[in-house]
Amino acid sequence: MKELDRIYRLLRYELAQARNRLNDLEKELEKFPESGCSIVIKKIKGKLYCYMQWREDGAVRWKYLCPVRPGAVCREEAQIQYSKELTAQKKEQESVVRHLEDALRSLQTERTKEKIVSDYSFEVFWKDEITARVHVQGSRVKVSRFTEHPLKQLFASTSMTRHQLNHIFELRCWDRNRADIQDILNRLGINEYNPREIVQKTHGVSYNDFIWFRFSGEELTSKDVLIARDC
Repeated sequence: MKELDRIYRLLRYELAQARNRLNDLEKELEKFPESGCSIVIKKIKGKLYCYMQWREDGAVRWKYLCPVRPGAVCREEAQIQYSKELTAQKKEQESVVRHLEDALRSLQTERTKEKIVSDYSFEVFWKDEITARVHVQGSRVKVSRFTEHPLKQLFASTSMTRHQLNHIFELRCWDRNRADIQDILNRLGINEYNPREIVQKTHGVSYNDFIWFRFSGEELTSKDVLIARDC
C-alpha cells in the first residue's frame, strides 16, 4: 500500500504540473488568433495581393494584408508558424493530461481495492487494560470483547461491517469539516481524510477518555500514547 500511495502522490504531482503547462499554452494561444490561419496570394486586376485566410462558422474568410513584395508578411508568417507550434504543443499536452488522468483513476481503483481486501487486526485498551481485539477480514469485522464496562468498551456488538468500523474510527478523529483539517493531515503525512489512516497515526486517542488503539507490530503502553494527547 505504501508503494501505491507513493506512486499515487507522484502521479498527482505530475498531473498538476501537466495541467499548469496546458493552461499556460492555452493562455499563450489566446494572444495569437492566427493559429488557424494561412497566408494566400490573390491576383486582382493583374496585381498580386497578400491575404490572411481562415475558416469561421463553416465559411472561408479573408483579410487583406498588403501587395506582394519580398518580406512584406514576414511578421504574420512568423506569428502563424509560432501559433501552429503552440497548437501542436497544446494537443500533445492534452494527451499527456488525459493519460495521467487515466493512470490516476486506475491507480485509485487499485488503492481502493487494496484498502478493501487488506486484512488487519488491532487491540483496544483502556489505559493498559485490553478491552477488545478486532480482526478485519474481507468485508467483515470480528470483535473479541474482554469487558462490558460502558466507559471502557467501544463496541456494542461482536460483529460489524467495515463501514461500521470506519464510523467508529471517525468518532475518534477530528471533524472532517474543520477549517484546518488539511493542515492537520499534512502534519500526519496523510493525503486525504481517511479515518483508519488517522487513528493509525493518533492511536485513536481522545481527551474524553483513556481509550487507545494498538496496531500490529507496535510496542506501546498507555504511557507512550495517552501522554501525547496534543498530537
